[in-house]
Amino acid sequence: MKLSIRYKILISFSFVFLIGISVLIYATERIINNNNEFIIKNEMIQGRKDIDIYLKQYFVLNNVEPSKSIFKIDGKNIIEELSFRVGQDVTLYSNKGELLWTTSNNEINKEKKDLQLAMQGKTAYTISKVKDKVIVNLSYPVYFKNDALGIISYSKEYTELYKKSNHIINIIKIIGLALFLLILIISFIISKRITKPIIKLTEASKEITKGNFDVEFKHDSSDETGELALSFKNMVERIKNQILTIEKDRDTLKNLEMSRKLFFDNVTHELKTPITTILGYAEIIERNGFTDEEFFKKGMGHIIGESKRLNRMVIELLELSKNTTGDFNYSFSKVNLSNLLKVTCEEMAIRAKRYNIQIDDIIEDGLFVKGDEDKLKEIFVNLLDNSIKYGYVNSIIQVKVFKNDNKAFISMEDRGEGIPKEELENIFQPFYRINKKLSRKKGGNGLGLPIVKAIVEKHGGNICIESELKQGTIVTIEIPCI
Repeated sequence: MKLSIRYKILISFSFVFLIGISVLIYATERIINNNNEFIIKNEMIQGRKDIDIYLKQYFVLNNVEPSKSIFKIDGKNIIEELSFRVGQDVTLYSNKGELLWTTSNNEINKEKKDLQLAMQGKTAYTISKVKDKVIVNLSYPVYFKNDALGIISYSKEYTELYKKSNHIINIIKIIGLALFLLILIISFIISKRITKPIIKLTEASKEITKGNFDVEFKHDSSDETGELALSFKNMVERIKNQILTIEKDRDTLKNLEMSRKLFFDNVTHELKTPITTILGYAEIIERNGFTDEEFFKKGMGHIIGESKRLNRMVIELLELSKNTTGDFNYSFSKVNLSNLLKVTCEEMAIRAKRYNIQIDDIIEDGLFVKGDEDKLKEIFVNLLDNSIKYGYVNSIIQVKVFKNDNKAFISMEDRGEGIPKEELENIFQPFYRINKKLSRKKGGNGLGLPIVKAIVEKHGGNICIESELKQGTIVTIEIPCI
């Protein structure tokens, strides 16, 4: 497994400090435990001295000569007196470890190590835990004139001493753990700061090898790594800018080529249809002559109609080209938008009556814009014409004009078949029609809306279309007011 420099530094620091803190905790624990044992040992020695003094005083005051029989006969009074004086339980055994007398209510364990050692003539004490209590038992033989009279066992509780010691040890462990964590965090921060520029350079290099030059690299250090990072950053920026320039030019050329191909494909297709119709009828008329007068009139009607449509299409193509390329000379002036829309609605209402369609207008007075009046009228005529052509018979077209945030908003809403949502994004493409058959029947060639959009944008405005199938369409235009 490969370890980074950061983690090598972190592990090294952590390992050293962990060993140091562990040694410190262990040494402290050993010192405290040794100190506890030292205290217990001294108190046990002092306890034996006190018991010996009490025994001598007892024998002197009672004018009794120490003997084994006295321990058996008067042992009860002896241990009760000793227990009273030392304040702890005292047990009296024979030389063979037989229990003679005791002041303890607890069960006596005859297999205690200290008792076994006392039976061998030694002084011994043991430390044991009984129900979360630390009990120290001292056992030693009692001699009189080198004659062993019996064994005295003395018990003392040291629970508080060990609790305090354990508390101190636990505090030291917590402090040690906190220090270790603090050192771990500091080591991590230091190692991260040291290795950060190197890691960033490595990651950036990997991204660049993948072809991704859009990498961010910041390093504020003024040392050697900072200088390296700055040089690397400048190199990447220079390469990135060159590649972006190349890609931008490539995409622009690609989009232009696609747009040109699509446009010419559409133009070819749209021009081919009326020319095919004209050519077909012309060839039949040439072949048959004037023998079939009815067919002759019908054919000539188609030829004239398709010729007019062809002429109209060519004119609109030229107009679209001028509007989109900027070749068209706009005559901008102060235009009374309110009056222009009122007049346009009145004029288009005459055509709408043929289909029993009513145009209702709510137009705010006194709205002025800077624009070309003829071109603006062309927008409104085109949109109202679409609403009439594709709206339901016996329906209403609502035209609303109002001012908001220093902009004129023109809304035209009709009731008709509507436009599918998936078609809305393509509606402004030249020659794009949702229903080509219906559009040709109604005289549409897919150039009206692209021309409208180009004119609106030349006036610094925006146009959007919302539509719902079987409900209708809403066209909204916004143009800056003056």
